[in-house]
Amino acid sequence: MSTLGVMKETDLSTNGRLHQVRDLLQVVSGLEDPQQVQLEFSRRMSVIEKVDSYISISVRGLNPGEYKITRTLLSNEAMEINPVNPWKQWADLPVHTGGFIGRMIKDPTPRLFNDFYLRDDPVFGDRLAKYGSALVIPLFDSGAALNWSLVLRLAPNAFNEHDAEDYLMQGNLIGRMTRNLVIQQQINELNTKLTEQLDEIAAIQRSLLPERLPELPGMAIAASYLTSLQAGGDYYDFFPLDDGRWGMIVADVSGHGAGAATVVAMLSSMIHAYPERHRGPGALLTHLNQQLAAKNISSSFVTAFMGVWAPDDRVLTFANAGHHHPTRRSFRGEVGQIQGAHDVPLGVLPDVRYEQSDVTLDAGETVVMYTDGITEAFSPPPDREMFGVQRLVQAVRDCTGFPSCVIESIHDRLYEHTKARTRDDDQTIVAMRVEES
Repeated sequence: MSTLGVMKETDLSTNGRLHQVRDLLQVVSGLEDPQQVQLEFSRRMSVIEKVDSYISISVRGLNPGEYKITRTLLSNEAMEINPVNPWKQWADLPVHTGGFIGRMIKDPTPRLFNDFYLRDDPVFGDRLAKYGSALVIPLFDSGAALNWSLVLRLAPNAFNEHDAEDYLMQGNLIGRMTRNLVIQQQINELNTKLTEQLDEIAAIQRSLLPERLPELPGMAIAASYLTSLQAGGDYYDFFPLDDGRWGMIVADVSGHGAGAATVVAMLSSMIHAYPERHRGPGALLTHLNQQLAAKNISSSFVTAFMGVWAPDDRVLTFANAGHHHPTRRSFRGEVGQIQGAHDVPLGVLPDVRYEQSDVTLDAGETVVMYTDGITEAFSPPPDREMFGVQRLVQAVRDCTGFPSCVIESIHDRLYEHTKARTRDDDQTIVAMRVEES
């Protein structure tokens, strides 16, 4: 049963100070610049609390006894316009010692002064001589009084102990809000710099991929490389060998970000600098593994499928370092996997000698190589089911087998599964179809 009928509500609509405090908190809660928070707080508190002037002091990062005056608001005009931004101009502010403030900062205790009238101060001179009352309020950060407020009124005996309690609470609350905004600004600036750096890394990573796909004899090719939100570790490449053969690789570096992208750059350099690539995929993977293992890159490894295409006899010679088996589609539409040589990822064990296998491809057959960003893409919550190999196989089965159709079919199935155009991991697909003689 409702009891609203017997409640007695106090009418607060006539409490002007309460509404001013509410308006202050509402306004500062929407500000993102700590300088604006401080100025708005100072301006409005001069009205709410009838504060005549306000000075802020900081000892952050200074030697004992040293301090900086970060804000001096000694007039109504200064309340509105303060040219100093202590967070951006900290180094420009002079360091002081001694004087009234020097004595106050020795003990993190609020102080109340009546008949203040400060004269002949080594820092302020006689600028505070007209003020009859002063409150000194410590503002705490991580348990230490790193900032201070000096609140001034012209009249003598204008403050009492209750005022000191109020200003101590208000000042520290606003100080914490301001400090949080400073930290947020620093985080935003760091994120901007980090994003710019990652964009540069991603651009370098993309430049390592083929600018355009080569024309392999007897083979039609299409490729897709879709990046995640971070610089990633996917890599694919083609390179000519002797006797008209072509080498190809699809690789995936563990992890994300700058570290993975750096390993991709190392991998590309090692491949193109290796003078004996013609010896075959097993020898090349063995060389790459020795080089990566010698670098001793912590918690990083590379899965890679390396193939050599001989167009004269339609033989694909391959070696596999812990990578997914390529999917194979016959010209009749039958889909399976290319089985054969399969060893541990690169960079895990230093003395692995990678074996290689051969597979003869018929005209009309399609080979699809991919990275685990495809098969490990998740559906939305709550199911969070991986796309998996079977869905990829079905996507390859449902298309014509031409490389561009294969890629389009996989992308369509991925979107149906994830319901998203963004990715948690890079997604690379290389599709190759043997052409009729």
